[in-house]
Amino acid sequence: MAVALREVHVGATLTIRGRVGLWLVAAVLLSTFGMSIVGSAITRRVVREGIEERARALAGTVAARISAAEVGALPQGEGALNDPAFLRIEDRLHSVVEANANESSPVRFCYLLVPTRSGAASGWDFAVDGEPRSSPAWDPPGRPFVLSEVSTQKSPLGTTASDRTAVGAVIPRGPSAVFIEDSGGQWVSGYAPIRTSRGDVVALLVVDIPYAGYLAVVDRLLVASLAASAAISLLVFAGASLGVSRLLAPIQHVRAFIADVSEGRIDKRLAAPPSPEYSALYRELNSMADTLQKREEFARQNLQLVRDVSKQQERLKSIAEVDESLHQIQDIDILIERILAEARELTRCDAGSVMLRDGDDLILSFVQNDTLTKRLEKGKSVVVKSLRIPVHGRSIAGYAATSGRTVVIDDAYSIPADKPYAFNEEVDRKSGYRTRSMLSVPLRSSAGRNIGVLQLLNPLNEDGTNRVGFSPEDLESIAHFASAATVALERAALTRSIVLRMISMAEMRDPSETGAHVNRVAGYSVILYEQWARRHALPEDRIERERDLLRIVAMLHDVGKVGIPDAILKKPGRLTAEEYAVMKTHTIVGARLFGDRDSALDQSAIDVALHHHERWDGGGYPGDVSVGDDQKGGASARGGEGARMSGDAIPLFARIVAVADVFDALSSKRKYKESWPEERVLTEMKANAGTQFDPELVDILVERIDEIRAVSSRYENDPEPAPPPTVVGGSVQPAQQVLPPTGDPAPPQIHPS
Repeated sequence: MAVALREVHVGATLTIRGRVGLWLVAAVLLSTFGMSIVGSAITRRVVREGIEERARALAGTVAARISAAEVGALPQGEGALNDPAFLRIEDRLHSVVEANANESSPVRFCYLLVPTRSGAASGWDFAVDGEPRSSPAWDPPGRPFVLSEVSTQKSPLGTTASDRTAVGAVIPRGPSAVFIEDSGGQWVSGYAPIRTSRGDVVALLVVDIPYAGYLAVVDRLLVASLAASAAISLLVFAGASLGVSRLLAPIQHVRAFIADVSEGRIDKRLAAPPSPEYSALYRELNSMADTLQKREEFARQNLQLVRDVSKQQERLKSIAEVDESLHQIQDIDILIERILAEARELTRCDAGSVMLRDGDDLILSFVQNDTLTKRLEKGKSVVVKSLRIPVHGRSIAGYAATSGRTVVIDDAYSIPADKPYAFNEEVDRKSGYRTRSMLSVPLRSSAGRNIGVLQLLNPLNEDGTNRVGFSPEDLESIAHFASAATVALERAALTRSIVLRMISMAEMRDPSETGAHVNRVAGYSVILYEQWARRHALPEDRIERERDLLRIVAMLHDVGKVGIPDAILKKPGRLTAEEYAVMKTHTIVGARLFGDRDSALDQSAIDVALHHHERWDGGGYPGDVSVGDDQKGGASARGGEGARMSGDAIPLFARIVAVADVFDALSSKRKYKESWPEERVLTEMKANAGTQFDPELVDILVERIDEIRAVSSRYENDPEPAPPPTVVGGSVQPAQQVLPPTGDPAPPQIHPS
């Protein structure tokens, strides 16, 4: 409605102003045009009358200086040209022309006429001409005076005058002027009679002024008239415009007010009206704006309330969805990474970390930092070496862990000195990161035991700009989230405990299979898989799901060794052919432990346990077999007797674990050997790429070596391992001398420990 009202008023105001403007322009044009016409007519008349008056006056003045006696003394014919009386009058007439040559309307001719003796129709003959005798326009004495046939008024020599000469010519009573046109052009001619004492006219003095001079004067005056008219018109227009503006000013104010209101600027008000007749209108409009402002404020409050409720519902819904997704993750390491990512998403934080409790220390296990990640090459991620922080020190995380309280800090560099904790600025200096706001949340089990600390850094606004401090909504959301995350962590920890117990059973049989070793193999496997999956453009939800499966099944790759007799598993010497065949069945035994295939985890565990000793070139074992159901752990070849498995036919997870297992075996220190230098390990791995290992996975291993190192440092404690291995043909063999029954050396290959 406000918009419609605005359009109506704007339209009305523009129409009024448009009409008034058109009226003013029309008035100015008409007045200028009219004034120009009138001024031109008046100017022409005035100038012409002035020239005629000048011609009459000049003719009368000159005639008064010539007496009738002088005219009577003039000789006739050519002989008069040298007569003194003639010369005196000729000189006098010539001086009149010269004296008026520089006037705005100069005198062109001045001459004396006498009654005709030649019978001229005009009744006059030339007696004396003031024009120089050398001029073609000079007329000799006695030449007939010819009147123009075209004139604007009756000639003073016409038939209306009462005086007549002896020959009957009409004589003007006094000086007069006429407008004539003849072969010489257009003229204003002034005439004055010369009379005797008795009143008889003996001569006529004539002064000719060219009409061109008159027109020049008229043009100059016309230009001046137009300029004056234009100036007057502009003054009239300016005055009228000012008057109209003052008249329309209140309407303009109303229009601007309505425009502001229609665009939402309802805090505007109309000032005092310029005249009393607008007071009521101004008061009503201001009152309307007050009402609209109150309604808008009420609506804004209601909308904010609705938004707050909706946001809270969305937060709770998001937490519920996250809780459900967390409970689908089975591996604790994958779960912790997901908890950190979800917590950062929930509070829109730039960075965060998770520190797990280990006795009196907190171990910095997982770090995510978007700012530092953007500084790296594409595909790289932030790598942080495992860091131990004393729980009972003055660290912020340590205080949160021991006190069980959530610590909220708006500025890490401005923590008061009396606080029981302090910020370690050295971490920022080394990383080049600037920590501002911090939120440290203790993670506790259902029994109240502290299991770690979730730390969130630098919250952001929705547009990605920095936000100072965490909001009350953030704290409430993270409290709910921490409870759900703790339950998921306890469940995942239980799963990890079961897996490690299964591994510990294998460890009791084969000390090389330690918890640290299988954790490193699992960590390496996840890194290799993530990069391989992104190279092959797998969906992120699939990557998230499968990395969780892979981490668990990678830890269980050698669990089948529980089924190998100690006599073979711990035999210090070479194995016979029969013993070697039994040793290789640990792949079948391990696969049969998950033979129910009730879940994706079971199937993945079968793939890894059964095929992690396959070779890319097909020379591994057990080949393309299916796990039997008999209690003896039998297996049958699916592709026929001696069917091999090679290349992409080997399950992906098995190919990944094979690379990770051998890399860790070569890199780790054992009782029977020192750890190989990293460069030597990578050289060996690359040398066997395309024969023993999937070459693409070896490339990824080399490419992501920084992340591999970080995992290695996290799980670096290995217990004392088994007896030393025997090196055959430059390749590492297991601790048992696993050789073919003939005693011939095995083909060069790298076997995991």
